[in-house]
Amino acid sequence: MEWYEELGFESNPFDNSPGFAAKFAVGLEKPLGELEYYASSGSLVFVEGAAGSGKSVLLRKLAGKLGGRAVYADCSAAEVDVRSIIRRKTSLLDKLLGRRPKNLVLMIDSTTNLSANTMDLLKYHYDSNSLGSIIFAGASLKSARLSPALVDRIGSRIVKLPALSGDDAVLMVKNRLGNSSILSDGVIRKLYWMSGKNAAKLLQLCEKACRAAVLSKSSEVNDELLVKMKKEMLVTGDSLG
Repeated sequence: MEWYEELGFESNPFDNSPGFAAKFAVGLEKPLGELEYYASSGSLVFVEGAAGSGKSVLLRKLAGKLGGRAVYADCSAAEVDVRSIIRRKTSLLDKLLGRRPKNLVLMIDSTTNLSANTMDLLKYHYDSNSLGSIIFAGASLKSARLSPALVDRIGSRIVKLPALSGDDAVLMVKNRLGNSSILSDGVIRKLYWMSGKNAAKLLQLCEKACRAAVLSKSSEVNDELLVKMKKEMLVTGDSLG
């Protein structure tokens, strides 16, 4: 039996996949509203945020609101295949009539070094209105190394995600745990500082702490367990925040 089943959960409450995390995200209402506005107005925009700040979750939440118009592409592992995206979103009727789709919203996550050819294709399909809006996400606009033409179209439309606050950290974890009391508010705040205010890291630490508590037959995560985790993090070189 998995540790979370011992606590009455059917699946891991600290699953950090973007789709699952979007259900429990907190503190993203304002940037989500900004992105909805930019997408509806046909803009290019860049979402800036440190690792673990919620960029992927934010894009997933936006995709859920936009429905079929939205296309999510993760650029961390592979180049964005713009031609394939356009083909997939072209209806059979449009294919027969030789037409392209209109006003798609393309969200490119983990934007790093897009090839010159890909950036030219993005510009072309945006200018021809197949892509009604393009939303890039990364650590910063500068580090994304986008072409001058794309940067010019983005202009000042930069949505900056702040670091996770302590209150939001508690709320996010409590939302996932429901009625479970294995993590107190105080312990969650300590794990939050250990994570360096990184939401993804916080969830990893919460999972580790809860698993350890279950294995030790403890009903809650205590300070003794946290001290042990800190020592392990120092040995492995993990950031303590």
